[in-house]
Amino acid sequence: MLISRDQVLDQDIGLHGALFGGGMMARMDKVAGITASLMSRNRRFVTLKVSELIFHSPVLPGEIIEFYATITHQGRTSLTIQLEVQVYAPVTDSHRAVTSGAFVMVAVDEAARPEAILWKQEALEEANRAHVDREARQRGQATPG
Repeated sequence: MLISRDQVLDQDIGLHGALFGGGMMARMDKVAGITASLMSRNRRFVTLKVSELIFHSPVLPGEIIEFYATITHQGRTSLTIQLEVQVYAPVTDSHRAVTSGAFVMVAVDEAARPEAILWKQEALEEANRAHVDREARQRGQATPG
């Protein structure tokens, strides 16, 4: 499910002429938090773990990046979100994979203690449909209506 878009600016660029890796990680962490909030009625989430963060391709100044999220695990107090970041080129309507990773987010109360997630079932179903549709488009197949 498409969660966010952003444009990479000159001030985001590191020494090698591409988006600084730490900057990408920070953006992904923010999107993981937004995704957790969209899927639940909880107010606060913290990042417990980031794994399999892979940088596939550099992101250059001026490029538009898109953040796609898939919920891969639903627990009582946590969820795992697989994020895929792609560059979107509006002129050619093409995409290029740039970064991916899994984020474990934990719902917490005011005292930062884990609390049960109050799932939004309709949001989870919508996210699942969006994921299935996106995979079908990537394979070049139509999805049933």
